[in-house]
Amino acid sequence: MIAFTGNTQGSGLRLFVLVLLILVPGVSTQANYRDLVPLRLSLAPLSSAGAEDCGHDPVQDSVPATGRPQGRPRPAQESEHRPVPTRTYHFNEHRRQADIKAYVRRPDGSVIEPELRLGVNPSLSFPTLFGDGPVHGANNVYVVEQGVDDSVFVMRTAKWITMHHSCRWGHDGKFDETLINPQSLDTIPFEIVVDELWDTNFHARVTSGNQLRIRILSFGRPVQGAKVTLTTDKGWSKTVVSDKEGVASVQLIRDYYPPSWSEFHRTHRGRFLVTAQYDADQQGVYKGKPYEHISYVATHPWKYSPSKRDYSSYSYGLLIGILAMTVSGVGVYTYRERRKRPYKGILFDE
Repeated sequence: MIAFTGNTQGSGLRLFVLVLLILVPGVSTQANYRDLVPLRLSLAPLSSAGAEDCGHDPVQDSVPATGRPQGRPRPAQESEHRPVPTRTYHFNEHRRQADIKAYVRRPDGSVIEPELRLGVNPSLSFPTLFGDGPVHGANNVYVVEQGVDDSVFVMRTAKWITMHHSCRWGHDGKFDETLINPQSLDTIPFEIVVDELWDTNFHARVTSGNQLRIRILSFGRPVQGAKVTLTTDKGWSKTVVSDKEGVASVQLIRDYYPPSWSEFHRTHRGRFLVTAQYDADQQGVYKGKPYEHISYVATHPWKYSPSKRDYSSYSYGLLIGILAMTVSGVGVYTYRERRKRPYKGILFDE
């Protein structure tokens, strides 16, 4: 127990403790809920503002992905082709006086609670089972934070989808609707579900130019009037409002334009983040604290590739060029053959 003695010394110590609590990442002391950044999950540690610290690779991180040299930063995206026995994700901050829980919905529908590590660089980790069948597919990862600040009940949800599969296992579940379609969890207070994120072989299928169908749910029920914002890693964003069925539709922009065609890679993966917000005037009491307003906010990241039209047009042009050159060559050869005259010899008999 710390005893404060003297006005000057006590004030200075209290000021030091207050500044320390504000500056330490991972712990939020902000009372104004409007100033809270959305809760986010990421492979790399996040700052309190939600930006990724891609250069940080802590020793206590999970089992590294196959082939990643020690000391190298974790990639911004996972490979759906390389399952690992343990998954670890980081989130940007948590409020000291709020309740925070984490859940993982496995492909077979079972729900587990991952190990949470709070404080500086908060994170969670959980084991992933190997093999085919019901463990093959998407793990939905959730972090849910709930608490009352300034008479407002703030609920923040961060979601991440881990595609857990290996093509060597086969694709036995490719006709199972619960495995090839995104699923929700009806115990989550506020959730984002983006349809058609992967194909029947559990490979990411979203490309630039796609029309995304985004559903906003609260305990499994649709939410009308939620503000939904999609933001790409290149800074483009669009905001729409969910309808009475909780559905918002956003067309993903085509924003991959390398300086030259030789630098174009059809396997390039961009990232986008879907953020949903909803406020409601509702009174109640949570953990003995009364509130007069509820604020929901949720995030859901994913990845996208260049549209096939971006590189198939080049293939078509190359094919047309080859065909044109072939036809021209055949035409020139035929023309020259037709222009040949048979040899005629003249003999004189003297």
